[in-house]
Amino acid sequence: MKEEITLFHLLTMTSGLQVGKFQSSKNWVKFILEQPVIHRPGSTFEYNSGNSHLLSAIIQKVSGGSTASFAEEFLFHPLGIKKYIWVKDPQGIHEGGFSISLNLEDMVKFGFLLLNEGQFKSNQVVSSNWIHEAKKPYKQFKDEDRTAGYGYQLWTCEITNSNTKIEYYYANGLYGQYIFIVPKLNIMAVAKSYLQDDQSSAPKLFFEELLRSWKNE
Repeated sequence: MKEEITLFHLLTMTSGLQVGKFQSSKNWVKFILEQPVIHRPGSTFEYNSGNSHLLSAIIQKVSGGSTASFAEEFLFHPLGIKKYIWVKDPQGIHEGGFSISLNLEDMVKFGFLLLNEGQFKSNQVVSSNWIHEAKKPYKQFKDEDRTAGYGYQLWTCEITNSNTKIEYYYANGLYGQYIFIVPKLNIMAVAKSYLQDDQSSAPKLFFEELLRSWKNE
C-alpha cells in the first residue's frame, strides 16, 4: 500500500507508516520508507515525525536545492527572517519534523502570516487557499472539553460557548514552542519555552484562558 501514500497523507499524519526511531539510523529517509504500512493511507491519524521528514526530503528532491534554501527564498526572506538554526540528517537533508530554532520575534512573524491568511506587510507570501486548507481538521478526536484535530502539520481545536462555536489552531514545536491563532477573535499568541516533562501545559493554559475570557464577554 506504500504506492498509495500521497503528500496529503504525509501532511496530515495519515500515511499509515509504522512509527520508528529513525534518528538512530544511518539513513533516515531509507529507514522511514522501509517501515511497514500498518494502516491504509488516509484511514488513521498517528503522529509520526517521519512523515514530516519525508516532506523535507521531497522538497529537496523536487527543488534541486536544500529545504533551507527553498524556505529562505519563498518564506524566510519575505518575512525578514535572517537567523535560524536547522539541523540536518546524515544525508544532509534538513530535519522535517523538528530541530529548527527561531527567535521569538521571528515566531511572531509566522503568527501574523497565519493570522492574516498568508499575508505579511501587505505581501501575499503564502496562498490564502493553502492557509485555509492547512487549518482544516482532517482528523478529529475528543480532548477534554474541546474537539481537537489535525490539519497540514497544524493542530486544530474547536470549543462551543452558548451554542456559538470558536475555532483556533496552533503550531507545536518540541519542548514547548507554540504559535496560537484564533481567526474569529483576531488573536495570535506565541510561546517559547523548554518543557521536558509536560509539553501539553501551554495549549491547556491557552485553552482555559481563552474559554474564561470568552465566557466573560
